[in-house]
Amino acid sequence: MFCSSSWWRSGGVYASTKFQQEQQPEIQFPGIMVQAIYPGAAPGEVLSQVTLPLEAALKNVEGVKNVTSQSANSVSGLQLEFSYNDDMKKKQELVKQAVGEVRLPEGVDKPQVMYYSTTNQPIMYSTVIARGDMTESELSDYVKNTLRPKLEALEGVGEVQTVGLKDDGVYIRLDAAKMNERGIAFEQITGALQANNLSVPLGEATVGQSTLPVFVQGDLRSVEQLKAWPLTADGTVKLTDVASIGQREDLAIVNRTNGKPSVTLNVVKTATANTVDVSERVLEAYDEAEKSGQVDTLIMYDRAVDIKESVGSLAREGGLGALFASILILFFLRNFRATLIAIVSIPLSMLIAMICLKTFTDVTLNIMTLGGLAVATGRVVDDSIVVIENIIRRIRGEKADSGLIAAATAEVGRAITSSTITTVAVFAPLGLLQGMIGGYFRPFALTVGFALLSSLLVALTVVPLMAWGLMKNKVPKETGESAMSRGYKRVLEWSLAHKGTVLVLATLIFLGSLAPIFAGKIGVTLLPESDYKYIFADLKMPKGTTASAVRTEAAKLDKLIAEHPAVKNSSVTMGGTFFGEESANAAGWFIGLKNGTDLDRFSDEIAAKVAVPEGAEFSLTQDDMSGGGAIDVTVTGPSTGDIRTGTGMITEAIAKIAGTENVANNLQDGTKGIAIEVRQADAQKYGLSAAQASMQLRPFLSETSAGQIGDGSGASDLHVTLGGISIASRDDIAGLKLLSPDGAAIRVRDIADVKEVQLPSTLLYKNGAEFATVSGKIADKNAGKVNSEIERALKDLKLPAGVEYEFGGSNADIQQMMSDMMMAMLVAVGMVYIVMVIAFREGRAPLAVLFSLPFALIGGLVGTLIGGEPMSVSSMIGFLMLIGIVVTNAIVLLERVHQQIERGLTIRAALIEAGGTRLRPILMTAIATICALIPLAIGMGGGSIISSGLAVVVIGGLASSTLLTLVVVPVMYELLYFKRARRERLSLSAEPAEPAA
Repeated sequence: MFCSSSWWRSGGVYASTKFQQEQQPEIQFPGIMVQAIYPGAAPGEVLSQVTLPLEAALKNVEGVKNVTSQSANSVSGLQLEFSYNDDMKKKQELVKQAVGEVRLPEGVDKPQVMYYSTTNQPIMYSTVIARGDMTESELSDYVKNTLRPKLEALEGVGEVQTVGLKDDGVYIRLDAAKMNERGIAFEQITGALQANNLSVPLGEATVGQSTLPVFVQGDLRSVEQLKAWPLTADGTVKLTDVASIGQREDLAIVNRTNGKPSVTLNVVKTATANTVDVSERVLEAYDEAEKSGQVDTLIMYDRAVDIKESVGSLAREGGLGALFASILILFFLRNFRATLIAIVSIPLSMLIAMICLKTFTDVTLNIMTLGGLAVATGRVVDDSIVVIENIIRRIRGEKADSGLIAAATAEVGRAITSSTITTVAVFAPLGLLQGMIGGYFRPFALTVGFALLSSLLVALTVVPLMAWGLMKNKVPKETGESAMSRGYKRVLEWSLAHKGTVLVLATLIFLGSLAPIFAGKIGVTLLPESDYKYIFADLKMPKGTTASAVRTEAAKLDKLIAEHPAVKNSSVTMGGTFFGEESANAAGWFIGLKNGTDLDRFSDEIAAKVAVPEGAEFSLTQDDMSGGGAIDVTVTGPSTGDIRTGTGMITEAIAKIAGTENVANNLQDGTKGIAIEVRQADAQKYGLSAAQASMQLRPFLSETSAGQIGDGSGASDLHVTLGGISIASRDDIAGLKLLSPDGAAIRVRDIADVKEVQLPSTLLYKNGAEFATVSGKIADKNAGKVNSEIERALKDLKLPAGVEYEFGGSNADIQQMMSDMMMAMLVAVGMVYIVMVIAFREGRAPLAVLFSLPFALIGGLVGTLIGGEPMSVSSMIGFLMLIGIVVTNAIVLLERVHQQIERGLTIRAALIEAGGTRLRPILMTAIATICALIPLAIGMGGGSIISSGLAVVVIGGLASSTLLTLVVVPVMYELLYFKRARRERLSLSAEPAEPAA
C-alpha cells in the first residue's frame, strides 16, 4: 500500500517539474493582420494603390471567411478572419505567400503579416538606463550592438522588441539651389546611387588550383567614400558640393524611464520555450550587463513572477484546504487516524492528476490548470470522506476485519462512483465551447476532471487499505445517534407529511433569489478583473502637432503619473507607442504599479488630474478584457453620406450615456490634407501628366531609399532627401519648380490647383463594402447595464433610410458567453441525468435529484450579491460546477434509500433512515468544499480568471442547495413514488420494521 502511494507521489512530483510553465493557455485568435506602410500617402491613395490590390489577393487564401480593411494616412491594414479550428501558423505562411505575389507601388514598405496568440506576447517588459555620463547615442549603440544580440542568442528567446534606439541611417540632404547652379538633377543623383551602390556576382573562375567567385563590387563602404563620390564624369562636382551628408540628429522616438534616457526591451519567447526558464536566462544576462558598470536595468513586468506566485498560491490553498478538511473530519469523526486517512487523498489525488495531465494532454502549467487544481482541492476529499465515514460507522458496531472494510467501501462505492462521474460529466460541455472562452477553460475542465477521477481511485483503493492498516487494531468507540441527526429526522418527518407547504416555501425562496437580477443589482461583464500590476496609457495629440510640443506635453503627464503614490515605475515613449509603432503626434506609457493597487481606482484618479490641450486625447488601458468592456458599433449604408450621417448620430447618442468613455468614430477623427489637382489641359501644354508631376514632387515631401552603406560587418540604410526648401503653406507647394520634358522650368500652380481638403482618418471596407465604426470604452463594471442602455438609445434613433448598425464589442462577447454557457449547462444537466439513470437503473430517482439544482441558484446569486461581484464567465463556470457538486449529495442520500428499500423498508422509513445516516457525510463534504474555496473567495487565489466570482457562487450555491436538498429531494422522491408510498403507509403494520444496518 505504502509503496504504491509512494510511487504515485514520486511520479506526480516528477511530472510537475516537466510541465511547460505559462501564464495563460495558448490561444490562437482566428485572424491574420497584414499591415503595409506607404509613407506620405493619403487614405484614398492608400486604399486604391495598396489596400485593394492586397485584398484582391488575400480574399482567395484558403479558409478566409471575411476580409476587413483599414486605409489611413500612410498605413494600410487588413484583417483576415478564419475559423477557430484553423492553425494560424500555417495560415500565416499562406498569407505571406499571397502578399509576396502582389505588386505594390515603389516606396511601399514590405507588408508585415502577424497573428495574435496569448503566447506570442512579451513575457518581460524592461528598460535599460544609461549610467554615469553615458550619452543617449552611446546607450543606443550599446543596446544595439552588445545587449540585444546577447539576449537574442539566449535559448528560448524568439524576439527582442526595442523602442527608443537611435536611427543609424545615413542621410544625404540635397540643396536645391546648389543643384540648379551646377545643373544636377535629383533623378541623376538617386539613379546613380541606386545603380552603383551594389555588389553583383558574375560566376566562378579557376585560378591555379582553386575555383574562386567573381563579382562586380561597386557598393559604398564608408561615409568618407560617399563624400568624395563624383557626380560628373570629369569629377569636378562631388556629392558634397550639392548636399550635406550625416546621420539623423534628432530621435524619431524618445524613451524615458523615471525621467531618465532609456531604451525599452520587450522579450518575446519562442512558442515551445518555458516562460520561467527564459526569464531566468534574461535576468542573468541583465545582471552581467549591470556588472559592466555601463547601464542599469529595470524590470517593469516579468510574467514569470506571476507564474511563480500562482504556484505558491496553489500550495497555500491546498494547505489551507487540507487544514480545514482535517479540522472538519476531526470534529465530526473525533478520530485522528481517520482524519489522516481522509486528508491523504488531497495531495495524492493532485499528484495523480498531474501525471494524467502530462501523459494524456499537451496543456501547460498556467493559471487555468492551477486554478482547476485550486478549485478541486475541496472536492477531491469528498469521496474519501464518504468512504472513511462509512467504514468508521460500520466498525463501531461490528467486528473489524478486511471483509467489513471491503463491504463498507462497496456499500458507498456505487454512490461515490456515480457522483464523481456525474461531476466529471458536467465539465465535458466546456470542451464544446467555441472561441476564446472555450480555449481558456478547456485546460481547467481537463484538470478538474482528472483530479476528480484520481480522487475516486484513491477513495476506492488507498483509503480502504489505509483504514485496514491503521484501524484494524484501534476500533473507534461506539457513540449513539447525535442530537443533530435526531433533529434532522424530525424535520424530515414533518416535511414528508407537509409536502405542499415545503414545495411552496422552496419555490418562493427560489423566485425571491431572482429579484436581484431583475432589479439590476447584479452586474454582468465578460471576464472578472485581473490583478495585473501594470497599466498602459496613451496620449494622442492633434494631427500635425510638432514633435517638441508632443514631448513637452508628455513630460508634464509623465511627472503627474510618477507622483501618484501607487506608481512604482513609469516608462514613456514619445513619438510613438510603447510597443514601438511610430506616430509623431503620440506618446505611450508602461506604468508599473505597487502590489494591491486597484486598477480602476488608479485610472479614475489619474484621469481626474489629467488636463490635455483641446483636440488631444489621453486614455488608460488594462492589458486584458476585464473590468468593463469595449464598445464597437459597425455602421453600413447605401452611400458614404448616409453612413457619415448615421455614424454621427450614433456617436452622439452613445457619448451621452453614463459609464461610457472615449466614444469616437473613424470619420470624425479625420485630418486635413493638401490635394494637388492637376488641370489636364494646362498640363498637356507643357507635355506633363499627373504621374510625371507626382514623381518630381515626391522628393520634396518624402525620403527616398538608396540602398545601404557598410563594409560587410555592419550596414546602415542610405536615404536621400531635399533640404534647404521650407514648405509651410499651400503657396509654398504651388511655387515648387517642375521640369517639362523639353527642359522648361514651370511651377506647380501653372498646371494644378493646390487645395486644403478634409480627409477621413481611416477608410474601412469589409468584403469590398464600405462601413464606419463607432468605438469607445465601458468604464462601469456592470458592462451589461451600460450595453442595455446603449441598445435602447440606438433603437430610438431615426437613422437615414438604408443605414443599419451592428452592435458588437463587449455586448456581443457577453451575449455569446451567456448563450454558450447556458447551452453548456443544458448539456451538462442532460449528461448528469443520463449518468444517474445508468447508476440507479431507473428514471424517477434521478428526476428527484435534479430538483436540487434550482436551489443552487439561490445561494449562488446571493453569494454574488454579497461579494459585490459582477456576473462573469468565471461566475458561470461556478454555476456549471454546482450542477455536478450539488447532485453529489443527493446521489449519496438516494443511493442509501435504495439500499434500505431493497432490504425491506418502506419508502418513508428508508428516506428517514438514510437521512439520519447520510447527514454527517453530506455536511462534511459540503463544508469541506466550502472551506477550501474560502481563500479564493477572499482574494488569496492569485488568479485572474479563476477568481472570487467562481468561489462565491460555489460557496453560496453549495450552502443553499445542501440545506434544501436534505428536505426537498426526499419530498420529491416520495412524491414521484406517490402511489407506492401511499400503499405502503396504508398497509403499514403497527410495529415499524427495524432499520437495516
